[in-house]
Amino acid sequence: MRFTLVPSDAQDTAAARQLDTGFPKLEFGEPLEGEFRRTHRQKVLPWMKAGFAALGLMSLALWILDHWQLPEAFVPLSHVTRLVVMLPLAALGFGMTYVLGRHEALVRVNTLVFAGFTLAAIVLDGFLARAAAPLAFSGVSAALLIGCTTMGLRFWPALDVCGALALLAIGTVMFAGWGAAQVIPYALTQITVVGIGCAAAYALEHAVRAAYLEAVVIAHLGERDGLTGVFNRRVFDRYLERVWQQAIVDKSLVVLMLVDADNFRSYNDRFGLKAGDDCIRQIAAAISGCARRPLDFCARYSGIQFAIVLANPDRLYAEDIPQHVRAAIAALGIPHPDSPNGRHVTVSVGVALTVPRVSDSRDAFIELAQAALREAHEKGGDRAEARESESSLVQTGMFRAEVALAIARAR
Repeated sequence: MRFTLVPSDAQDTAAARQLDTGFPKLEFGEPLEGEFRRTHRQKVLPWMKAGFAALGLMSLALWILDHWQLPEAFVPLSHVTRLVVMLPLAALGFGMTYVLGRHEALVRVNTLVFAGFTLAAIVLDGFLARAAAPLAFSGVSAALLIGCTTMGLRFWPALDVCGALALLAIGTVMFAGWGAAQVIPYALTQITVVGIGCAAAYALEHAVRAAYLEAVVIAHLGERDGLTGVFNRRVFDRYLERVWQQAIVDKSLVVLMLVDADNFRSYNDRFGLKAGDDCIRQIAAAISGCARRPLDFCARYSGIQFAIVLANPDRLYAEDIPQHVRAAIAALGIPHPDSPNGRHVTVSVGVALTVPRVSDSRDAFIELAQAALREAHEKGGDRAEARESESSLVQTGMFRAEVALAIARAR
């Protein structure tokens, strides 16, 4: 069933766009394709185990069946083909699923193992054809069907590998001596099996790809604030925890900025909630645009408060961000006649700095930023105030002084 998105910021994601345009060639644009292939390797591991187990059981079943379907002279060849070649190859492939696990080479290695298994069955057909023996079930068609659906191959590689093996099997019996009466039904069988197997492989991969895209979109929506499209509080908590723990190990600086619109309640009272929501969306876009480094993080913290987390920032860069935020909001020019700082919407920024230690509290660090934000509001708003944790290292004291100097100059 096709996945349909409701209007939201999820429509701007690569996964949502891919779902909307479709993927009849079973290929995504990058980086989605690379991410999907890594996920696909993990998903197909149980199928590969089942496929090689089926090949092993089929080897034993064919060895038993050969006593009834093959001329007596070919029974020793059946012993060698089924028990010495095919069964060990099936066991090898099954074992590789544990040895290589989710390694990217697993599919390539086991494709070679599967090809060797099928080639053994093709060789047996060639000997039968050369001796003008009657048509017998050697297992080529069954192996091809298993290969198309359970060897971890995506559709196009499955078509290439199984199609090549089917053509090799047809060519082998044709040139080995079988006549048209035997070659035609043999060829039709292999072509039909590959067609059915590849059709199943296409449908399966299409369903897997669609499910992958849906999961990516749902995960994206679950991490985003529904109004603004920036990350939500839950993701903020997880991200700050990771940055905090890494900073403890690296003894590096962490900066948290809380941004809050000044006198926003009066804005809602004058213009209404819808205009207030539009204003919050514009503020969120402007703030997120100020976090420019790849690891800079912006989230909606609560209500009209937004948070920016900087991991191990350059000193000058961290000094500039609060002022860039204020300038970006001012540049929006959103009318606010009741603002005490002019006639446009402004924001206050509370900045907390620390080099955390194991004994330090992340919650206390957040409270430090909130205290700085309250101080900015108490001083009239439209300003940034910085506070530093007592546990910070000596160089962060210099950093705090430089931040304070930069803030004073900006005023």
